[in-house]
Amino acid sequence: MKKISCNVIRDILPLYLDDAVSGDTKELVEEHLEICDACRMEADILGSNITLPTNRDVKFSDAKALKRLKGRFLRKKVVVSVLSIAAAIAVMTGTYAIMTLKKTYIPYDSTKIRIKKEDRQIYASYHGDNLAGTVLVHTTAAIDGEEEDVMIFGYYETPWSKYIEPIFKQFQDESGICGFGDWPELDRIYYAEFDLDSYLDSCSASTPPKEWDSEYMIERSELVWSR
Repeated sequence: MKKISCNVIRDILPLYLDDAVSGDTKELVEEHLEICDACRMEADILGSNITLPTNRDVKFSDAKALKRLKGRFLRKKVVVSVLSIAAAIAVMTGTYAIMTLKKTYIPYDSTKIRIKKEDRQIYASYHGDNLAGTVLVHTTAAIDGEEEDVMIFGYYETPWSKYIEPIFKQFQDESGICGFGDWPELDRIYYAEFDLDSYLDSCSASTPPKEWDSEYMIERSELVWSR
């Protein structure tokens, strides 16, 4: 077979690199590249430093290496996706916790907080769209030298109830119904002007648990009903 010149090989290299030649031509080019350093360098430059396989074993080796790299990339992509989702969930959970656990007591307002009697029952209700919850204490206290039956209660809001829930409410409703029981047996009702919930928790958390200080609570509350 007549030897093919380097000029001919270089003329058809672009077609060879684009895999646009016949099988015979491809075989001729590869045989030439195996023995010609200059043409092989030219092929590397044209093919962006493509590594030309010289035999079947090399082809299989390259394929396996590519498969391993692809597998690593996919695993890394999955790990990044899982971590991103986990981070997003953590942020949302933390935000929700902050917005629901941070309590602020609502100051007494007679236009929103109403004491009502119905039959023998007495209760309080809240008229607004920012209420999150209620805290209630039933105790006795010495007032003007007499032992009286006392209820102390307070309403509180959270960032969630103040800013988020009102978006979904079409109107203000009566909520936070707080029953005090049989009103003829009750002497006084106070509305707490302090963090009543934290005070009760501190009493329960002490070792041994402390008894409620009725005088302390009454001094920091407003009388809203008396018999």
